[in-house]
Amino acid sequence: MSHTVLDSVAMAYQPVWNRHRLLAAVRLTVLPTDPTSVDAAHLMQVLGDDWPVAAPMLILALESPALLHQALRCAPVPNTCLEVPSALFGRPESLALLSQAVQHGHQLIRRADFAEVRHQYNVPLDVRSLLHLDAADALEALQSRPTAAAPVPPRPSPIRSGQIYRNACSRALADHCLDEAGAWGVLGWPDDDVLHATRHRAPGCDPVAIALIRQALENDASIERVERYVRQDPVLAYRLLLRVNSALYGGRHEIGALRHAIMMLGFSALDRWLAEQQAGADEDMALHPVRYGRVMQARLAQHLLDPGSDEALRAEVYTTAIFGQLDRLLHEPLAQLIGHLPLSPRVADALLSHMGPYHPLLDIARAQGDADRIDRLQGICEQHEVSLEHANRGLLRMLATSRDHGLAPAPAAPLRG
Repeated sequence: MSHTVLDSVAMAYQPVWNRHRLLAAVRLTVLPTDPTSVDAAHLMQVLGDDWPVAAPMLILALESPALLHQALRCAPVPNTCLEVPSALFGRPESLALLSQAVQHGHQLIRRADFAEVRHQYNVPLDVRSLLHLDAADALEALQSRPTAAAPVPPRPSPIRSGQIYRNACSRALADHCLDEAGAWGVLGWPDDDVLHATRHRAPGCDPVAIALIRQALENDASIERVERYVRQDPVLAYRLLLRVNSALYGGRHEIGALRHAIMMLGFSALDRWLAEQQAGADEDMALHPVRYGRVMQARLAQHLLDPGSDEALRAEVYTTAIFGQLDRLLHEPLAQLIGHLPLSPRVADALLSHMGPYHPLLDIARAQGDADRIDRLQGICEQHEVSLEHANRGLLRMLATSRDHGLAPAPAAPLRG
């Protein structure tokens, strides 16, 4: 594995959510910072070494035409596909290269503006498309939704089934794409719009996480597995820490790790408390991508630590990161929410003052989750004296081990149209 490959590119990720609102794929944007030091063969080797078949489908978006052309000639990486601009499908010489890549086992996905290709019904090589919706596309799609007054829409939806859509900036549009038009997935999620609908109430805990924990308790699972399921829901994790730090359990203790909280509560009391939480759980599956997006960012912050870091340190970093946007989930000021817990000064410094030893981890993790501004990542890493190689390795480890526990299994269909 070449040192210069991961130290010469910036990487950022975007989840793709399927109709079950589960993680179906991840789009990994790769921007060369030193094109002369980047070789596609080495990059594909790194991904091949680190990307298991059980991981989410990886959509590799190479922000360099030269690097993409090299990658098309390399051996394919299992469970990975290459994102290709639509223009390359329209030229005979480049189409021949794409055809050869498909014959050698590559999966391809065509990237296009929906408005430019909406009337093209036969896609060369039968590949799936990643289509960017503009405001006019979104309005037309929303106007085609059935309503109580007009159960039969006056016009058919422009959204095509089996494709992936980008810029579904409202819940209504995401719901239409996935539930009514049969889209394969939606890139990103309209977190702001989903949370806006809950502004007059605090969302309940995730019923799926609660069910998984209670099942694990019934099966005498290890505390590690129980903790793993608790981590799937930031609201549940927060309320658990509130519970163990209440007067009922002796007042204020500095409990910065969920495992410590679970041990203090005990499995029997935890199960009884979960039964109470289950009664008020929020069944809205549109909240799952919001919750799991926080989980992915928290796991990334944890993976940015040195691999041999102490388990207690890793747990505290995770707790810090999972609470990073708790104010948006619970609609209360973050300082007030954090003030209810006797967390360590390191946690408060990172969340409220944007300083301290954990702030660089959270800052880099946020930047790696912002693919639209990937050009800022190198400067942020330099500011915190963290190498791109270290940040990229942490990101790949997080993505390769992402497991989405939801209501239904994600479909394993290939990215074919």
